[in-house]
Amino acid sequence: MSLYWVFLTVSILLTFVILLLLVRWIGSTQLTQLTFFNWVAGASMGNIAANMMAARTVLDWAASCYTLVAFTAATIIAAFIALKSRRFRRISNGEPLVLIHKGVVLRENLGRTKVNLDVLMMLLREKGYFSYADIEYAILEPTGNLSILPSQASQSVSKADLAYGPDLSDKGQGPYVEIIIDGEVDNDKLRSTGHDMEWLLEQVKRLGGESIEDVTYLAVNAEGEVIGDIHRKGTRDIPPV
Repeated sequence: MSLYWVFLTVSILLTFVILLLLVRWIGSTQLTQLTFFNWVAGASMGNIAANMMAARTVLDWAASCYTLVAFTAATIIAAFIALKSRRFRRISNGEPLVLIHKGVVLRENLGRTKVNLDVLMMLLREKGYFSYADIEYAILEPTGNLSILPSQASQSVSKADLAYGPDLSDKGQGPYVEIIIDGEVDNDKLRSTGHDMEWLLEQVKRLGGESIEDVTYLAVNAEGEVIGDIHRKGTRDIPPV
């Protein structure tokens, strides 16, 4: 075996041991990558460790090793400062934002998070809610998870719902077809419900809107029951949590 392969093998083994020790030194929050700061720190440490393993000389390896140890120390110092300073935590980790309040989407907060309405609806469905009218509070955490406090009248998804469709209406008519999202009509879904644009405009006016552009969300089920949100023109906003 040539000297290069011996050096590469030793480099990989030493890098693995050092990286393992440093990650344990940082603590369990780095392992779970609870926040954006932890994620960036973990990605950076992995990149530096890759440079260590790819080093061709002992000097290059030692330089990368020093960089890794120094970066880890800086991460620990930053974590210590975050324990003492809430302002620093807000800068480094971000802060939770309320996206839905009492069944109303807070569009200003939604824009701050760079999350569009389609993604928000997907996150709600993953939690078992097919209409944000059922939500008292929906809070986007710094980790990217969505925390939900449902309204007392809402119905969550059971195993039977997953098999046969969510029971979202009082009469149990089944799931809703989303026709308007964020002021845009899905014409294919509109046709699939057996309705036309004239009917849709009537529903918008019945809900209190003047045009389709006013509608944040509108859906209809198989029985013709319509749910909608006409808060697109001017949406209330409340301070972040």
